[in-house]
Amino acid sequence: MGDSASAAVVAPLGLTSFDVKQGERMTVDVVIQNKGAAHSHVPEQRDMYESWVAFTVKDASGKLIAESGFIQPSGDLDLSVHSFTNRLINKNGTLNDIHQVWNNRVVAYNNTIQSGRSQLVRYGFTMPQTSAVTVTATVKYRRFDQHFIDFGMGKHYIQPIVDMVSQTRTFTVGENKPTAPGKEENPEWMRWNNYGIGLLDAQQYAASVHAFERVAQLRPDYADAYTNIAIAEIQWEKYDQALPSLKRSLELAPNNARALYYLALVQRNEGSVDEAIENLKKVAAAFPRSRDAHRELGFSYYQQHKYAQAREEYETLQGIDPDDLAAHYNLSILYRRLRMKDKAAVQAAYFADQKDDPTASYLCAGVSA
Repeated sequence: MGDSASAAVVAPLGLTSFDVKQGERMTVDVVIQNKGAAHSHVPEQRDMYESWVAFTVKDASGKLIAESGFIQPSGDLDLSVHSFTNRLINKNGTLNDIHQVWNNRVVAYNNTIQSGRSQLVRYGFTMPQTSAVTVTATVKYRRFDQHFIDFGMGKHYIQPIVDMVSQTRTFTVGENKPTAPGKEENPEWMRWNNYGIGLLDAQQYAASVHAFERVAQLRPDYADAYTNIAIAEIQWEKYDQALPSLKRSLELAPNNARALYYLALVQRNEGSVDEAIENLKKVAAAFPRSRDAHRELGFSYYQQHKYAQAREEYETLQGIDPDDLAAHYNLSILYRRLRMKDKAAVQAAYFADQKDDPTASYLCAGVSA
């Protein structure tokens, strides 16, 4: 929770004492974790499955003050809601609203949460002239959006809505003391870790580093806390600052493949390509089907003009994922340099067919979320 006037951050809620004033502008950060599922949320048909965050603010009498994520009288979802969906756009720049995948031209956006990751949603409201407010965030799910189910059933059909998970907090004017955490709540270090992941995916790198540093303070033996700090620094293009965290991570967990992978990226950025290759080879040995390891090994060998080794890595990558775009592109170059023109032409054709369409982005303009 943050106060926009003072830029103070209170987290995690329930474990930290803070004061609230009437008329104060409040911002509540809700972190949703995709935990225990081996697939994204939502899975599979992401353009017509429907899951969202319902957020309410009520005063001490139970009167609704603010709301996001309600169902309209038509059965359609509130347009301003935070939903876990994607949008498929056709060549005319309009929405494929009944899953016409054969007409798909571009994915305007994809707001699903991958397995094991977290997503951050922010809500703002002004503390009213009352003694307390109660805020509730609920992840809801129904099988299809209203438009699609009406199309499929041939009539207006009301579906059940499931509350997947919900959390409520009460803010009182004046001092708010810590409360005992519920049995279902994650431990504090994990709440900070999930918050950091959400901030990282939102490209808020400084705040993400701060969150992961809190994880390291709470669990100094947790190697991934330091790796996560480094990942945020690398995405922020602060490679030098990432190095100490990676070294600390490897002190705690020698030969940890995740830390070695990111260490290799830092080393290669510094020009130490041989060292990067050795670490990437360790990652590939530990996880032979790691697409990232083989992809980065191939590129590292390519930088050294070791075309045969680079070719081998990209071919291995294609054996794991035949549609990997980087493999198509780089093999088209490598085969040409190895005088294998026919194979080069095949890979170039695959790349041209599967690459992102540079003219497609304008089709997304004006499409409603």
